[in-house]
Amino acid sequence: MIDYSSWVEFEISRLFAIQSPAPRSIKTYNEGTVPYVSSGGINNGIVSYLEPKTGEELEKGNCITVSPLEGTPAFYQDTDFLGRGGAGSAISMLYNDNLTKYNALFICTVIKICAAKFDYANACTSENLRTLKIPLPAKKEQDGTMYIDGKKTYNDNGFTPDWEFMDHYMKSIEEKSQGRINILKQLHH
Repeated sequence: MIDYSSWVEFEISRLFAIQSPAPRSIKTYNEGTVPYVSSGGINNGIVSYLEPKTGEELEKGNCITVSPLEGTPAFYQDTDFLGRGGAGSAISMLYNDNLTKYNALFICTVIKICAAKFDYANACTSENLRTLKIPLPAKKEQDGTMYIDGKKTYNDNGFTPDWEFMDHYMKSIEEKSQGRINILKQLHH
């Protein structure tokens, strides 16, 4: 069970560098092997695999992509990709050097819950995303008191997300799930 007592609200723009992909249309590409991440709510936002144009820079992986539509899905992208940029349903990309696959999956879940208030009429635009506040576990000192960052990087009170806790928590969820899958596989033999 998670102890929510030390969770703190963090504004997305304080947690992440927010970037937008270059404007591009899927119609101008040939099929290929590079994921094309759009504003879809399934399959990690990947709607196709394309061949980048000569000299085209890909969006860097190890980021969270957020769609402004469809219940505002948030997905972790581990590899470089082509992102849907341009108008209305362009994705946003969230970068932080502390991001790992596991803490990103934790944060994606929290973003999805907190952004559920957005819909087609009130989309999660880049500005709405910038100011969105999400609760996350905050880092503690050895004695159990809250760790305070004097630079106040992530929060005006100096609180810092507990990246390591989120990472370990999601790894434990994966291990439990894999254990259950292994049991089911044994039952079917």
